[in-house]
Amino acid sequence: MARKLLLLGRAGVGKSTLKRIIFEGGDPNELLVHSLEPTRGIETSNYSWLDLELSVFDTSGQELDSLLKEESEQIIAFGNAAAVIYIFDYDNWQSNSQEIADEIKEVHNIIKRINKETKLMIIFHKIDLIPKAIRNNVKILTYQIQSIINLPMEHLLYFTSIDEEFVYSIHNAFSEILSKFSDKTFSLKKSLDVSVRDFSKSICYITDYNNGIIVQSKSNDFDINLIYESYRIFYHLTQKKKTIDLNDGETHLINVDDKILRMLMVPLDIPNINLKSLVVATESFEEGVLYKLMKKILENLKINKYKT
Repeated sequence: MARKLLLLGRAGVGKSTLKRIIFEGGDPNELLVHSLEPTRGIETSNYSWLDLELSVFDTSGQELDSLLKEESEQIIAFGNAAAVIYIFDYDNWQSNSQEIADEIKEVHNIIKRINKETKLMIIFHKIDLIPKAIRNNVKILTYQIQSIINLPMEHLLYFTSIDEEFVYSIHNAFSEILSKFSDKTFSLKKSLDVSVRDFSKSICYITDYNNGIIVQSKSNDFDINLIYESYRIFYHLTQKKKTIDLNDGETHLINVDDKILRMLMVPLDIPNINLKSLVVATESFEEGVLYKLMKKILENLKINKYKT
């Protein structure tokens, strides 16, 4: 049975854009330039995510008010939902923080009434717009938001953006959200974290057959500005179908401004749980670093067990 995810939020906060990037392999850079058409009503899309079948209900921001007031509409939208993801952005919060908090509280109350098993997740989107001095104090910002919303701490708060400096945050957020329902997502994420923690200036991620990133992990000192570039290269090769192919088990040097990013992509080819490729990249000039990291990841994943 498919797990139901309900995306809620005001118009223009980025619900459909996040869905396109996470579940359909959309290119963040293209979506920054070319915005999607507004959602009308409730759009339902079905996806596979490792061991999960998902039905994602993307709601129109213009109809949020009626969804929060009309019980008949709530039963349709909230009924049988595994998770409700309420999304707001920096502009919303700046101008209407109390109204946003009230909407989140109302969502919480609806869940308690319709299905207490439903998990409520909260995404603060477009964090690139937050002044740097505030953005660099995430703990303080989190405390301020939670104090205004005033809900139990189990309601998780994530900060995301499709801006190139922060695009990794989207994949981290959804990987963690879906790991609440997917044992395989949780296991994969844990394996990547364990694998990369002993390596400097490195990143790794696993992709699905839609070329979306299922899970990722990075060392603490990896240049976050290079994360987007590694995504851009990956999307360029998979979506534009260029003749250059990095999925050959060899390392490749990529020029990124004044730095060189060394990348290695190897096929996993596990269609039964929708795992396509393992991508590892590093700022290190030592070619052997990537092979060591790749080998460690594959050993920690015990990848053969997924093929059975």
